Amino acid sequence: MFTQVNGVKHHYHSSGEGPPVVLIHGLGGTLDIWHGVAQLLSLHHHVVALDLRGHGRTGAGRAQFSIKSWSQDVAGLMAELELPAATIVGHSMGSLIAQHLAVTAPELVDQLVLVGGISYFEPPDKEAYEQRAKIVDEQGLDEIVHDWLVGALSPRTHARLPQVTGLLRHLFLSNDPRSYAKACRALSRAPAIEREQIGQPTLLLVGDHDRSTPLRMSEQLHRQIPVSRVQVVPSAAHWMTLEHPDVLAAAILQFLT
Repeated sequence: MFTQVNGVKHHYHSSGEGPPVVLIHGLGGTLDIWHGVAQLLSLHHHVVALDLRGHGRTGAGRAQFSIKSWSQDVAGLMAELELPAATIVGHSMGSLIAQHLAVTAPELVDQLVLVGGISYFEPPDKEAYEQRAKIVDEQGLDEIVHDWLVGALSPRTHARLPQVTGLLRHLFLSNDPRSYAKACRALSRAPAIEREQIGQPTLLLVGDHDRSTPLRMSEQLHRQIPVSRVQVVPSAAHWMTLEHPDVLAAAILQFLT
């Protein structure tokens, strides 16, 4: 399905009935990373997932990307679909968008689930994303896909589910290089979020093999967000949405009941 939001044609998927849940993917992802999770959640909820601008089948527009503009797009889609306050589920970069929404538009956010949540980036991390953007601009995505893929999934997944590795590689290389580089720069310049203002109950899910957003980040979020708890997912890395969609969906459903 497609709709126009803030001057950009957005691709989204909607399924199920019940209290609304909005799924926001991370850097280099699409709404398809939520496929297994959405199928299970939609048995009890109205589930909406979208491709962020510059990702998947959503247009890039002419403006620079930012956490703020992506948040405005999510809010715009919710308005277009006439959704009431929803549970917002964000993965990685999407977790920053979810947090930003919770602070700037609290009337839209009933509860939060942050999957591989980002708390902060030290200067070396910010510089690494800027450098990644530069490499992609100059040499393309093929130059970084191997090193990126090694840490994206757990060793167990690489060994036992090589088809998931292959599909994630394909997903990554399907990104438009220019848009991916712009998104890297937007992530490196993400604004500080006043998390003590997040009043919504928050579930923090993190894989025990997550290198990109390790447990210390979720623990930092837990200390800053007043009503929150951390749950570690075994044998999972950063892309647990693909590794363990059943475990992820079960954790979210338990949190929502």
